[in-house]
Amino acid sequence: MNSTPAKRSPSEAFAQLRQRFEHGLPERLARMAKLAKADVSKEPLTQLMAEAHKLAGACGTFGYASLGIQARQIEQLTLIIINKTDVDQQQAIPSLKRAVLEFGIAVDKALRNKYSELGIPDPIILQPNTIWLILDSKTIIDEFSQQLTAFGMQVELFSGFDDCLQRLQNTAPTILFSAISLADGSLLFEQTLLLDQLVKKHARLLVLSAKDNFDLRIKAAQQRADAFFVAPLDIPSCISTITELLETHSGSFGRVFIVDDDTLLAEHYALVLQNVGIETAIVNNVRDIVNELMRFGPDLVLMDIYMPEISGAELAGLIRQYPSLKRIPIVYLSSEVNKSLQLRAMAHGADDFLTKPIDDSQLTQAIKVRLARSIQIKNLIEKDGLTGLIKHSSIKSAVDIELDRTRREQQPLSVVMVDIDLFKSVNDNYGHAIGDMVISALATLLRKRIRKTDRAGRYGGEEFLLVLPDCGAEEAKKITESILDAFRKLKFTAEDNTFSCTFSAGVVSTSNQPFTDAAKMIVAADDALYHAKETGRNRICVAEDD
Repeated sequence: MNSTPAKRSPSEAFAQLRQRFEHGLPERLARMAKLAKADVSKEPLTQLMAEAHKLAGACGTFGYASLGIQARQIEQLTLIIINKTDVDQQQAIPSLKRAVLEFGIAVDKALRNKYSELGIPDPIILQPNTIWLILDSKTIIDEFSQQLTAFGMQVELFSGFDDCLQRLQNTAPTILFSAISLADGSLLFEQTLLLDQLVKKHARLLVLSAKDNFDLRIKAAQQRADAFFVAPLDIPSCISTITELLETHSGSFGRVFIVDDDTLLAEHYALVLQNVGIETAIVNNVRDIVNELMRFGPDLVLMDIYMPEISGAELAGLIRQYPSLKRIPIVYLSSEVNKSLQLRAMAHGADDFLTKPIDDSQLTQAIKVRLARSIQIKNLIEKDGLTGLIKHSSIKSAVDIELDRTRREQQPLSVVMVDIDLFKSVNDNYGHAIGDMVISALATLLRKRIRKTDRAGRYGGEEFLLVLPDCGAEEAKKITESILDAFRKLKFTAEDNTFSCTFSAGVVSTSNQPFTDAAKMIVAADDALYHAKETGRNRICVAEDD
């Protein structure tokens, strides 16, 4: 399995792929001509049909739409000939040879009339992790800004819509959080230029309203607002929403596993998807597909139907035999245009069908929509409703998976058990709703502060488990200390009372102790947590080798 290198600019990468495709065209054409001249039998005709099938998709993808149409006609003609009787095949072969010859002439002409390089616009660069605020209340601004900063976000304040519009000329935030109406009477939904700029620069919009009614919510939806908050502002809930939106900007939009016997096409699709923030992996040997799927953990599989030896439909059936892979959606991307054959192929366990050639923008849009749905379903299954973190069973499985990876790759693994100090007194003094707010705030902090490769789960009640691959004990302690320091600074309000919380944590790592059992590793982290509680709370203890 390999991933396409990301060091080249998108335009350079696409241009190089297109050049490789062009340089390989004469050889592929010669192979087709040789197959067309071979003795009439099923094997060379089947090979010719497969070659034409691949070119039908590839030509359209790399800017040769008319060649793609001709290749598809050869594919369809070959299929018709294969299904004829021997006598009829002999009579039809000359027309096939002529079609291949005409295709060769068209290829030669197209290569002589070199096209101009495909230009790909540079992606719009937002200020990462940045929140712009347009609010009236100084009290809300101060408290909200302080909390956002504690969560590691960059905050810019604006006194009005005009100032914000001026700033948008040069840059853009990841998120704009704005009141619908300001004290001077100006209204957000009347700021057409401002709202248009937000859309053009792909900034997200959250709104705060003094009142809650249908008309205001419809206006917010018309302006593509991602959330609608009603005063008084629920700051923890708002920060949780902001964190989720930031994760879609800072991280990947999802992971796609590409299976296609045409290496150039596979690399092209990978580049197209990577260019919009989707992680990709390509499998070269389909016999390794299960191991590579387990290792990469994709949110979607993009697969051709017609491949040598093993078809896409057969691979889909194979994938569905594994319980851990059943939920992953499989999307066929193929030159097959026959609807009956498409549906028949989908009966093997695929979820959707896209037809080659496909425009790059259509491909990215189609995959992003399907990825969003796949991830949404995955989150509903795996994540805790209150915190948005992985559920108990899933986080335990994550330890097992990462421990296995650690043994295989000889990299350290750390596990951290976290428990909020004196949490029972929070519930007793302020009520369970406030207790849930504290849990949600820590969960948001964990999601925000851990690395992309790390996993965080709600282990039970006010207890959390962190799984930190490729991370030794000292680094794990530093990560946890930074989270504890930020958590101490958070202020929670219950009626007229303001309070803060701390947590204790236990760290265990394979860099200190050899572990072969995930359950024992979790128990060791829990023991270290117990030691932190016993020695004063508000601290982190690392389990050492006995």
